[in-house]
Amino acid sequence: MALTVQTNNAAITALKHLNNNNISMNRALERLSSGFRINSAADDASGYAISTKLNAQGERLKAAVQNGTQATAMVKMADAAVNEIQNMIVRIQSLAIQGASANNVAEAGKLDAERVKLEGQINKIANGTNYNGVNLLNGIDSASTGTAATAAGAVTQAGATGTHAQVTITGTPLFTEAASFTVTNAATTGFITSVVSDTALTLADGTVLFAAGVELLSAADVATPTLTPTAIVGTGLTFSAVAGTTTSAAGTATSAAATGGTDFGQAAYAGSLNFQVGDANTTDHQVAVNLQNSYTTTSLGLTNVLGDLATAAASALYIDTAIAAIDKLTIQRADLGATQNQLSFVNSNLATAIEQVSSAVSSIRDADMAAEMTNFTKSQILVQAGTSMLAQANQASQNVLSLFR
Repeated sequence: MALTVQTNNAAITALKHLNNNNISMNRALERLSSGFRINSAADDASGYAISTKLNAQGERLKAAVQNGTQATAMVKMADAAVNEIQNMIVRIQSLAIQGASANNVAEAGKLDAERVKLEGQINKIANGTNYNGVNLLNGIDSASTGTAATAAGAVTQAGATGTHAQVTITGTPLFTEAASFTVTNAATTGFITSVVSDTALTLADGTVLFAAGVELLSAADVATPTLTPTAIVGTGLTFSAVAGTTTSAAGTATSAAATGGTDFGQAAYAGSLNFQVGDANTTDHQVAVNLQNSYTTTSLGLTNVLGDLATAAASALYIDTAIAAIDKLTIQRADLGATQNQLSFVNSNLATAIEQVSSAVSSIRDADMAAEMTNFTKSQILVQAGTSMLAQANQASQNVLSLFR
C-alpha cells in the first residue's frame, strides 16, 4: 500500500465506525432514559402509527370508564330513593289494613293523616331526586323547556241576572314556573265579577294548593282580571267566571281568552338516556338508561287526598290501591336493578379492554431495558475504542516524515 498524506483511509474508516457507534450509544441512552423503544416516528414508522392509535383508544376507554362509573352511581342513587318510596308504600299498606278493621274506626283520622304525609313525602322524593341536574324519578326531562300553554273559552252573558265565563288552560303536563294568565273580557266593566277553579290546582311536589270550586280572584268591576297561580300540574285547568250582580245587556254573546307566557315547565322524557360507555360513536358502545318511569303518587295510583282512610270501607278499597302501587313500583324498580347489573358488566369489560390495549401498546413502544443496557455498554466500549483507533490512524500519517531524514 502506498504512503500518502492527502488521504488517510485508515482515519476515515475509523471515523465512520466511531460515528456509527456514537449514534448507537446515543439511541440506547435515549431509550434507557425514556423507557420507550419508540421515541419518534423515525425509530419505527409503522410501530409509531399503530401504538399512537392504540394509545388514543386507551384514553377514550378510560373516559368511558368514568362515564360508566358515574352512570352506575346515578342508577344506584335512583334505586336508593325508590327503596325509600317502597318502604313508605309498604307502611301505607299497613295503615290501610288497620283502617279496614272495625277496632280501629276511632283512629281512622290519625291513620289517614299519616298516609297523606307519607304520600306527600313520596312526591317530594320523586320530584326532588336528581343527579347533577338530571331528574331520576319523576319522568321529567330537566333539559327541556316545555311549550307555551294556550287557552281559549267562550263567555256568555246571562242577561240582567249576571254573567258566566269559562276558560280552559292546556299545556305541558307539568308546570314548574310561575305563570300569569289574563282573562280578557270584551264586555263592559264588571262583566266578570269573580273567578273560581273548576279543578284542583296542585303543586309539583303533590301539595294541593286549593280544591275545586275555591275562588281564585275577586274581580268585581274589572274588565281584564289576571290569574297568577304559582304552579300547575295536570293536562288542563279550568277557570270560570261565575254569575255576578252587575247587570248587562241581555242576550249578548262575547268571548274571552286566557294567555300565558312561554317556557312553562318541562316535558316528559322522550326516550331513554344514552350513556357513552365505549370508544366509538355507535349504539354498541352506548347503554340506554330508562328514566321515563315516574314514582309520584299520581303515577303510582295513590291519591294523596284526605279522607281515603276515613272509614273502614274506604280503607278496604285503599288496600287494593296500595297493592297496585307496590306492584307497579317493583316492576319499574326491577328495570333499575337490571340496568345496574348491565353497567357492572360494562365496567368490567372496559377494565379488561384497557388492560389489553395497554399491553398491546407496551409490546410495541416500551424498551427492553436489559437489551438496551447491553447495547449501550457495547456501543460505549466501541466509541472509546474507535476514538483511540482514530488517534492511532492520524498518528500513522506522520510516518511519512521519516522519509525526509
